[in-house]
Amino acid sequence: MTISIHNDVLERVSLADPDRMRAARLADPDLRDRLFALYAFHAELAKVPELVSEPMLGQIRYQWWRDCLDEIYGDKSVRGHEVSTPLAEMVRASGVSRFLLERIIDGRERDLDPRPFASINEATSYADATSGALLNAALAVLGEDGRDAAGRAWGLTGLARGYRYYADTMLKEVAFADILAAARDAYDEARGKTSASAIPALAYVSLVPGYLKRMSRSDYEPTQAVPDYVPFAKQVRMLGAVARGKI
Repeated sequence: MTISIHNDVLERVSLADPDRMRAARLADPDLRDRLFALYAFHAELAKVPELVSEPMLGQIRYQWWRDCLDEIYGDKSVRGHEVSTPLAEMVRASGVSRFLLERIIDGRERDLDPRPFASINEATSYADATSGALLNAALAVLGEDGRDAAGRAWGLTGLARGYRYYADTMLKEVAFADILAAARDAYDEARGKTSASAIPALAYVSLVPGYLKRMSRSDYEPTQAVPDYVPFAKQVRMLGAVARGKI
């Protein structure tokens, strides 16, 4: 089944979520386009807090997507939208569960809540509900079983990378060192052999060790820096995951 997703949507998602999109390009064309539709859906959810001036307006936007899922899974006519249309096509082609997509909405809605996480455990639960649910949905699109630790490792690494922006808000009560330790533990649990067919949903997780290494340096200042790889180095790392058959 062909997924009809506009090039301008793909360009925006590639800018917003380059690592997942780079990994998705390792898939066969039909499966690649299904992953693109999933990541476009996630990008729409992730940008909501930036678009609204108060939480209630954001909640209305998230409810719009829940209503969209009602239409998709109820086999009803789906509202026209540049992302809802390919999302519906992806769901019907892959059979990904509504539970996973709703969990992503619920996880992203937490971004509207001004309260900081009370502990590293709460931060970990957030990583599971966002990056974890998204990774498991991507694996489901590929016909593979979920990998909770892999999504958790990526989500916690993302929180550590974004500590500069969240140190006075959601991460105010969570120590940077605790986030790094939890991300490292999750990656150690996730690492290892994986099937070739699952790699397009997992390859970007192979970037976690490099990020953790950069953020573990003695001169690294988490409230000022945001670590990254150059794109070529990322590509090499992901291709290494393909060659090794493990993340």
